[in-house]
Formats: sequence, structure tokens, C-alpha cells
Amino acid sequence: MAWCGFAGAVALACLSSTAAADPVPFRPFPTPTFVETRFLQRHAGEDLPPPMLLPQMAWAPVSLPARGPVPEEWSAPRKALAAGADTSVIAGSDGIGDAATIGTVTRRDLGDTTIWAGIRGDQVNPYTDGGNARVAYSYERLNTQMAVSHRFRPGSRLTVFGLRDGIEEGRTPHSSVDTPQFQRGQGNLLLDHAPAAGPFDRVEAAASISTITYASDNWSLRSPGALGLRYEGDWITYRGLVRGEFTSGDWRNSLTADVNRSQTLTVFDTRFATQGRSSYRLPDVETTQAGVAWSAVTAPQPGDALSAGLRLDAVQSRAAMAHAVPSASGNAAALFNISPQQLYDAYYGAGIGNDPFDVNLSGRAQYRRSIGDGAIYGEIRRLVRTPDSGERFYGSSGPAAFIQVGNPGLSPEAHHAVELGGDRKGAAWQLSGKVWYDRVAGFITPDRARGQDGILRSDAGIVYRNVDAYLAGAGLDGRWGLADGLGARMKLAWMRGGNLSDHRPLYQIAPLQGEAVIEHRRTVGPDLAFNAGASLRFAAGQHRVDDSTATGSAQDTGGPTGGYGLVDLFAGLVAADRFAVTLGIANLLDKRYQMHVNPLPQGVTTQPLAAPGRSLFLTATMTF
Repeated sequence: MAWCGFAGAVALACLSSTAAADPVPFRPFPTPTFVETRFLQRHAGEDLPPPMLLPQMAWAPVSLPARGPVPEEWSAPRKALAAGADTSVIAGSDGIGDAATIGTVTRRDLGDTTIWAGIRGDQVNPYTDGGNARVAYSYERLNTQMAVSHRFRPGSRLTVFGLRDGIEEGRTPHSSVDTPQFQRGQGNLLLDHAPAAGPFDRVEAAASISTITYASDNWSLRSPGALGLRYEGDWITYRGLVRGEFTSGDWRNSLTADVNRSQTLTVFDTRFATQGRSSYRLPDVETTQAGVAWSAVTAPQPGDALSAGLRLDAVQSRAAMAHAVPSASGNAAALFNISPQQLYDAYYGAGIGNDPFDVNLSGRAQYRRSIGDGAIYGEIRRLVRTPDSGERFYGSSGPAAFIQVGNPGLSPEAHHAVELGGDRKGAAWQLSGKVWYDRVAGFITPDRARGQDGILRSDAGIVYRNVDAYLAGAGLDGRWGLADGLGARMKLAWMRGGNLSDHRPLYQIAPLQGEAVIEHRRTVGPDLAFNAGASLRFAAGQHRVDDSTATGSAQDTGGPTGGYGLVDLFAGLVAADRFAVTLGIANLLDKRYQMHVNPLPQGVTTQPLAAPGRSLFLTATMTF
């Protein structure tokens, strides 16, 4: 069977393939470098929904952000089955019909060329929470992808990848607007090459273009309020990368050079009582980043590993429409007809530049020491992040509730972290854990204008500042084989953050949370296997919040949240290596709960969403 599990020992990963052997797995994106600044720890929501890539389309659950991530065991049978299939078809429902999905992924090997294609549609309707209240969260999603990969010699491959991901009719409760339309496009060209001779053992080159367009308003999908609101955005990003891997003595090295150029324009229109263009929220922001990185790894002694790396980035940003004045008319038009540059000058000082240039130096080193059947490691890192387009260049004017002003004078955010961790395993168990502390110089925080140092106004508008801060956390993962076919797994995660400059908690910090799963898996014949189990998902309450508009940033708009514990039941069946079905009951006790941090865009009206109550899920994957 392609699906493996606990059988007197712990199965950590098992994805066998019946497709043609391929020494270079499908990868739509380049391998991240050892020192990577694009994926720094975030402690709040995300501005954009994450993409669902080809390998996930045949098994991933429907995205219900308010519910949070589900245990991996829910999808394990279908994930393993799809990994070894030429063609997979998925269909299912989640939440007693409130969410539904259907799609297919296919792969064809034509000699040295392989073609992948996938299409998937998800629909989420308003659901009922554990308190029997209706939550008007919903969307329709159509995701199409295709990749063509050609192996022109052993270990060398050229891959072309394309994605079009559209989300429509997106309703978000506790937000000022819905999103009737969101479109993401992606095109990638990726070369993996193992030269027969030369200084490099392996070469990687990539180029990509990504586009995002969206429209959000407060009248298409809801009854409009006293003021008609509409946002329209266009983002385009070009990326290029070259990397070479080579050996020098006992060191395996890589050199990487990459360049990114992005352009972002978001405009804000009002329909009534003020009409017309009301602000250039992101005023055609152009950002060009060029970086070089070196990393290396060696084994000081058998079983040990020393890794190190450096990265240098140069980043030029510019608000091309900083001086553009909106042209609203009607009631309160004068409050809106203010250029972004006028806002920067009013809040941070006359003549502030709108074209900052940053030079960022990042580095990382890790030593991993093998000890018996386990290892311990220590890591230090400095990772520097340039302010994003909104943090630097927001230009939202209007009444007090609409004021949001980026700060072109922000310094980059420098994370200085130390991390300690380790793992150990026995014949039927494995345990790993880590603790970390991150002292952040120049942490970029939204705040309320109250005449702080560097802030010229005191009107409670949202401004952006650099402050000193810290983030700390710990994690623990364990897996146990309890008996033949019976296993258990546990995961814990804890995080804490503080604004040291203002002596208050950091906003949007998740509380202690985790999950525990017990599962039985058994093969009952040459063509039949099943699993059944229960999971407990839990979180503590979060009472360290920044929710005051008088003394804080008020970014924890929902205030403190309570803890919860959820019981889920699930089961699955795999037949003839061709059919897999998973079913179960989520939130068996119909608890009313909400996560403190939702993976949704964060804004002044974003509040935690109550999650679905007791719901049935049933999803099947068939392969050919």
C-alpha cells in the first residue's frame, strides 16, 4: 500500500510512488537559501490567501481559516494515495454541506518530458458556529495549474509552471468590506542542472512573474452602510535567481544572487455620501531588491554538522504617485483630497523623502551535535526585513476612522535570535523540541498617533513606528507507537511578545496551543486498509493583548479571547490502491470557540471569527 502508518514503531513519512522514477522531484519554486529574509516570523494575519500548489490539490482540506489547521491524519490516506498516482480526482463536503470541493490532478510521462495539470473548485457557504449563530464567511475558489518539466540529462531539468487562482464572492464578517473578486496569476521558469564539468556541482536558475488584482467593497455582497467603500488593487512582481553549489575541501557551499522588482497600486473610492477617488492607499509603490547570499555546511566530526551563511540585500523603494491628489466630490470631500506626501509630511515631518534606500546584512549559523539516537543543536541568526509597501507608504485619508499613514522614514526591522533544540528517538517513539528568543531592533508596529517621539499629530490615526521588541517561543513534538497499528502524536506551541519601548504586550500573539491524536491503522487484506482515531485540539486563553485605543495600538481589535478544547473523530479507508475516503466529525461537542489569531487580513475592523460548530466532513480521492 502507498499509505504507511504506525505498526509497532513510528512511521515518520511514507510516500511511495508507482509513477516513473524521477531523480529531480517536481518543484515549482527555487529551493530557499539557508539565510532567507522573505519568510521572517510574522505574528499577525496574512494579507493574501496562501496558494494551493499542484501536489496539494488532490488531498488538501478546504480552507476554513476560522477553524484553524486540521490534524495531518485527517488527510493522510488520500495524500499518500495521490502521491503515487498518474491521475487523482477529489470530491467532498465539509461542515454538512457548508463547504464543498471537487477537482482533479493528472500527470503524464512522455519519455524525458513530464506534464502535470490540475483544476480544483472550492465553495464555502456561511456556517453555524458552536453557539448556533450564523457566520457570514464564504467564498468561491477556482484554481487551475499546469507544469511541464523536461529532463535533458540525468540530474538536469527545465520546468515551466503556471497558476491561475481566482476567489470570488468573498465575504468576511467583522471587516469593513467584502472581496467580490480576487485573482492571482503566477508563471515560473526553473532550471536545475548538474554540470558534467566545471566549478559547480549543481546550478539552479529561475525567473518568475506574479500578478494580483482584487476589488473589495461594502455594497456588492452586503447592505451598504452610510459611506460606500471600494478598494481596487494591482500588484505585479518580477523575480530572478541564480544559484551555484560547489565543494571546497570539507565544505559544501552555495552562492546565490537574486533580484525582485514589485509594483503595487491600491486606490480607494467612495460611492456616497462622498463620491469618486478618495485616496491612493498604496500610491504606485515600486520596490527593487537585489541580494547575494553565501552558505556552507561541513561535518566537523562524524554525525555533526556546522552550517553558516551570510546575505546582503540592497533595497530601493519609491512611491511614484506620492504627490497625486485625489479628486473626490460631495460631502466631506476636503478630508479625502489629500496626497500621500501631504500625509507623510503632516505626521512625520515636512519634506520627508518617499524614496528610501536600505542595505541589510543578515547571517545565520547552526551547530548540530549527534548524541546517541538523537541530536541537539544551537543556532544564532540575524535576519533583517525591509518595511513592506504598506508600512512605508500607506496614504489613506478621510475621517479619523480612515486615517492610515505609512512612514517612509522607517528603518529596516532587525531580528537577533538564538534557538536551542534537539530530538531523540527510540524503537517506537520520537521526541523533538526547541526554545527560541528573538530580540528585535526597529520592530515595525502600527500604532495610534498620540504625539510620540517622531509623530507630529495626536488624532489616533494609524501610523507606523520602529520600536524595540522581543519575541520568544517554544515547541514540542512527540510520536509514539503504543501497540501494533496503534500510535499517538502530540504537538505543543507557545509564543510571547512584548513592545519594550512602550511597555505593553505585542499585538496578535497566539497563546499556548496544540493538538493530541491517537490513531489505529491496519491492513486487513492485500487491497484494503483502514484507520480510525480521535484528536484533541486546544488553546489557552490570551489575555496579554494590545486592544486600547487610548494607550495602545488597538491592533488586538477583538480583545482577550478564551481558551478551548475540541474533540474530533475521524476514519479512513483505502481500497485497491485506487480509492481513499476520509470522514469524521469535527468539534464533536459543538463547542463555541475562536482563535486569537486568524489567518485573515488584519485591519482596524478585523476581529476573531467564531469557528464552525459540530460538523461532518467526508472527502474521497480516486486515482487512475
